[in-house]
Amino acid sequence: MPPAGATPHTFFIALCAIAVTLTLSLGACTPRSSHPTHESLAITSRTLKNIDELDTPSTPTNGGTHVSTALKNNILTVASINSTEHTPQWALDISLTNASDSRISWPDYPDHDLAGRLSATTVGALVVSPNGNYVSLALQVTRKQEEAQLTDQSSTVELASQQRGYVVVLDARTGRTVLTEEFFGFILAQALTNDYLAVETALAYFPAGEGKGSITAFPFDGSPGPTTIPTDQWLVGAGQDSLLLSPQPLHHDMCSSPCGPFTLTRINTSGQNLGTITHADRVYRGGWVEIYKEPAPDGEDGEASTQAAREVVDVDTGAATDLNGDQAEETGLSTGPGLLVTRRTDPDKQSSPSVPVSWLSAADDGHPHTENLEQFTSK
Repeated sequence: MPPAGATPHTFFIALCAIAVTLTLSLGACTPRSSHPTHESLAITSRTLKNIDELDTPSTPTNGGTHVSTALKNNILTVASINSTEHTPQWALDISLTNASDSRISWPDYPDHDLAGRLSATTVGALVVSPNGNYVSLALQVTRKQEEAQLTDQSSTVELASQQRGYVVVLDARTGRTVLTEEFFGFILAQALTNDYLAVETALAYFPAGEGKGSITAFPFDGSPGPTTIPTDQWLVGAGQDSLLLSPQPLHHDMCSSPCGPFTLTRINTSGQNLGTITHADRVYRGGWVEIYKEPAPDGEDGEASTQAAREVVDVDTGAATDLNGDQAEETGLSTGPGLLVTRRTDPDKQSSPSVPVSWLSAADDGHPHTENLEQFTSK
């Protein structure tokens, strides 16, 4: 009902003015409004002539291939390479459009070794799903004027407000873009299950306290999502359908060797607690954790810890492989990521050569394989 003395025409104009005012006010409350973005990611196919420039980082994928990258002149080149014939299967260029004042890089936060952490294979700048079907790349975007504005006296919250990046998920078999997501704040880690992308962000260089860390999980099939999970722990790995959290960051430059023992928490992509894994020492790409079979020796006796009984456990199936003094190391298989178990020819000599005794595939139930060991000895 128009107020007294107002014509229908003037009342309509007043309503329009109120609607515009409300729209502007609500827009000012949108979290992304304080991060105006004009550029976008362009992902284009290309013909790759020289694969020698593609080496860092790299990861094995399904089909006997590996995905490698090269970042040069503000362009990230990503390619799938046949691991036997060393020929490209597909290649892409990822770059920024409408962004003459911005550059892309691998996530790099000086003096806090997040760059080192993000080079780790389990949660790094390039990760692979356990089944080898998907790869994900994390990129940081920096504007020139933002670099000039930041100072050593800036608070972490101020620094976080300037941090922005993208995560791109690709089908490892075809190069098709599955997801492209933009993030604000510090990207602490990313991981892939067989069906989800999980990215951990924070307002500081750590998830606890003022970091106010959170993990956002995106489904690949377009089902309702994403799901945001608040956390004060570090995302350190993923299995076929679960995520692994740790109270401490896990990377060879961020802890002594051995890193453990520590306790891992398993959650699903909805944030539900699935249990804990105790006496853990290492987390491997593909969903394995190396644990002490008994509590590790007290103190800082590295030799005693190294000689302690260990086993490798598949976090989703629970399949355990007793190492019995053998060593486990990450390897590439025709199905994607795997583990190779090796044994010294002379157990009493550290310098003696090692030979393969079994291998594990992230694409099955986690049991050890002893067939076709020559695929490793011939390399």
